[in-house]
Amino acid sequence: MNGKKTVKLPTQQILPIIGFIVGLVFFMIGMGDFGFWNHDTHTPTEGFFPIIIAVGLMIFSVMAFLQSLKKKGEEYKALNWYVPLGFVGLIVGVFVIGTVPAVIVFEILWCRFYEKMSWKTTIIATIFCLIIVIPIFTMWLQIDFPIGIIGNLIMGY
Repeated sequence: MNGKKTVKLPTQQILPIIGFIVGLVFFMIGMGDFGFWNHDTHTPTEGFFPIIIAVGLMIFSVMAFLQSLKKKGEEYKALNWYVPLGFVGLIVGVFVIGTVPAVIVFEILWCRFYEKMSWKTTIIATIFCLIIVIPIFTMWLQIDFPIGIIGNLIMGY
């Protein structure tokens, strides 16, 4: 796998922005749904600590963003993005086609195209995974894995 390609991203600016947005969401939920202070009983409400933490997160995110403007963007190897993108693909696959089919597809794609295994090794690893997952988790432990949007449409849920 060629890992020489690099991607330059301003992550030192992106992460504080994401932190500020998360803090803002929790602040809005805390103030809107729970409130900050009960004026009748002069006690804090359920949203007291989440609002304080959210305000702190927003303040520190602004400080980190302002400090990051002095720095240049980091360079990342393109090869390092395969793992997080594969994880996102697996999550989307679970949502759309269900857990077991998504794991099978992910395993086949990962073994064959990332690890560069032969088709024989890939199929043996996939069959071994199915031998473990289906009898142990679905039959013996009776775990109901999510079946995804397509499974729900087929089953009529």
